[in-house]
Amino acid sequence: MAQTARLETTDHPFDQPLDPAFGPPGAPLRRYRRRPALIGLGVGMLATCGTGAAYLAQSSSDTVEVLAVTGTVHRGEVIDAGRLTTARAAPDPALDPVAASELSAVVGRRAATDLPAGTLLTSGAVTTTSLPAAGQSVVGVAVTEAQLPRSELVAGDHVRVFGTPSLGDDPPSRPPESVAAAVVDVSDVLDSGHVVVDVVVPDDVAGTLVAMVATGRVAVVLDSAEPDGGDDR
Repeated sequence: MAQTARLETTDHPFDQPLDPAFGPPGAPLRRYRRRPALIGLGVGMLATCGTGAAYLAQSSSDTVEVLAVTGTVHRGEVIDAGRLTTARAAPDPALDPVAASELSAVVGRRAATDLPAGTLLTSGAVTTTSLPAAGQSVVGVAVTEAQLPRSELVAGDHVRVFGTPSLGDDPPSRPPESVAAAVVDVSDVLDSGHVVVDVVVPDDVAGTLVAMVATGRVAVVLDSAEPDGGDDR
């Protein structure tokens, strides 16, 4: 006796009716609802992007290349190219920044004031005044680190160079001789263990200071930069 195979069917996703939008020709098309709010949002975003791009382009065209300091330059120090870079800044007559094209004219000049790293270089921060000026002399004071204050000396510091007694001598009965000076530059520690402090002094006392330094018995004292008779708090 023949047996009839029974075919079982199951529901399948592809057996479902097609979306009319994807149906055969002649089927009614599905209409999608437009959302005015989304359209308006898109138009607004495009407008904002365009405005931002225009602003950036305008801002870029409104800036100029100027010189900036990458390494601190103390007052009186020579400005070298290694401590300068270029930056962009908006023109401002109140600042009067030095244009990047003036790099070669700035290198070799001295700082008229302390220039911290990261600041723009202005025309007032650079001086053409040469050292020593008329009536002044620069004297090199060679001392050991024990004859210097622990605080770092920088160009522009006010110091006094004192004559000291010989090792083992009794302290002098009167104040030792001293010469007031201003620091111009300080060398690194030399192979001899000495540090050379270049100081500027009036030319009429330069000989006295040289004679004191020649003995090797001197000490450098850092004085306050504030004028005498300051705050009495």
